[in-house]
Amino acid sequence: MNTQNSTFSIRFLAQKGKCNAEGKAPILARINVNGEVVHFSTKFRIFPDRWNSADGRTLHLTKEEKNIDAMLDDYRALVITRYNEMVLGGAMVTAAKIKQSVLNLDEKSVKLLDVCDKFIEDYHQLVLSKAVTRCTYQRYVLTRQRIAEFMAGRYGVDDLPLADINHSFIKGFDLHNRNQHAAANNTAARFVKHFRTMFNLALHNGWARTDPFANYKIHFEKVNRGFLTQEEIDRISSREFTNKRLVVVRDMFLFSVYTGLAYIDVRSLTQNNIQYRADGTVWIVTARQKTNIPVHVMLLDTPLAIIEKYGGLGKKGRLLPIPSNQKVNDYLKEIAALCEIEKNLSYHLARHTFATTITLANGVPIETVSKILGHTSIKTTQIYARITDTKIGHDMGMLATKLNAPVARTN
Repeated sequence: MNTQNSTFSIRFLAQKGKCNAEGKAPILARINVNGEVVHFSTKFRIFPDRWNSADGRTLHLTKEEKNIDAMLDDYRALVITRYNEMVLGGAMVTAAKIKQSVLNLDEKSVKLLDVCDKFIEDYHQLVLSKAVTRCTYQRYVLTRQRIAEFMAGRYGVDDLPLADINHSFIKGFDLHNRNQHAAANNTAARFVKHFRTMFNLALHNGWARTDPFANYKIHFEKVNRGFLTQEEIDRISSREFTNKRLVVVRDMFLFSVYTGLAYIDVRSLTQNNIQYRADGTVWIVTARQKTNIPVHVMLLDTPLAIIEKYGGLGKKGRLLPIPSNQKVNDYLKEIAALCEIEKNLSYHLARHTFATTITLANGVPIETVSKILGHTSIKTTQIYARITDTKIGHDMGMLATKLNAPVARTN
C-alpha cells in the first residue's frame, strides 16, 4: 500500500437514535481507510447530552466519563497499532481487516452458520431491491439448513468454527445430500456450489485464512435437455380438455413454447410489456427476472391468440392467469398422460422446445435464438437448443442441391 496517498482515520460517535431503555446511546468506533468506512461497537454507552460530537469524546467531567474516554483512547491506540502493523508488513490494508483484527474475528472465533446467516441476510436485501430472485434466495436458505443438518448428524454439534471447515467436511456434506436426500449428481453439486459462495463471504472479510474449496472439484454432468417435437406440440394443441384448469395450463405452456419465456417472466408480464409497432407486428418487451437482461420477442399467431383469449385476466394487474409453478407442473403431468406423451413434461420444457423445435429447426440462427432467450453466452443457448436429425437432413438437403446444381457453361 502506498501510505503517501492513503487516508486513515479513527474516531468515535454516539448513535443517538439507538438509545436503550435507560436513555443511553451506544458509542461506535468509525474506521476510514481510503474512503472505506466500517463501524463497530465499543460496548460503551453514554447519555446523548453527555457526548461531545465535535471531539468524539464524553464531556470528561464525571468519573464514569473519564473511564470511558480512557478506554476509547486504548481503542484508538489499538486500531492505529493494527494499521501500522499491516502497512509495515506490506499487506493490503482495508478498514474491514483492521476491524476484524481489533475484534479478533478470525477462523477460530467465527462460526460457519454465522457466516451463512450473514450471507443470507445480505442476499435478502438484494431480493427486496429486486436485484436477484427469491427463488435463488430460497436455495441458499435450503443449503444453510442442509449444512446445519449435516453438522448435527456427523459431528453432533450446532455449529463449527471456520478453522474446522476443510476438504473432508465439504466431501462429507456432498455425500450427505446424495445419501440422505437421494440427490442426483448435479443437485448435490449445486448444494456444494452454494456452500462455496456463502463461504466466500468469510474469505472476503478476512475471517478465514485459507480456502477449503481451493482444491475441491465440483463436477457437473452434462444433461441432455428434453424438448417436444412438432408432432407432440400439435398433439397438445389439438387435444380437447373438459377440465378448464387443464385448458388454461395447456395454453400457458404453449405461450412459452412459441415465445421462449421462462415461467417467472410469463407470470410477471403486464399489458405494458406488449408493444404494437408501425409495421403491424406485436412484440413482448421485457427483462428476464433471473438476470435482468432485456428480452424482445415478436409474437407469432399462437401467443397472439392466447393474449387475445386471456389478456388482462391475471391477478394483480398481470397479463395472463398462470397458476403457481408447482400447480402448472402437476397439471402438465396430467396433460402428458392424456396426450400419450412419454416425456417429463414441465413448464421449463417449453423454453427448450422453443429453442430447438420452433426456432433452430426452422432455420433461425443460434445467435438470434440466444438473444431472444436472454442469454449472455452462446454456450448457454447450446444447452437449450439441440440440432435434430430433421434439421441436419434439411441442411444437408440444401447442401446437396447446391453441390448437385448443373454448372453453367460459358461459350
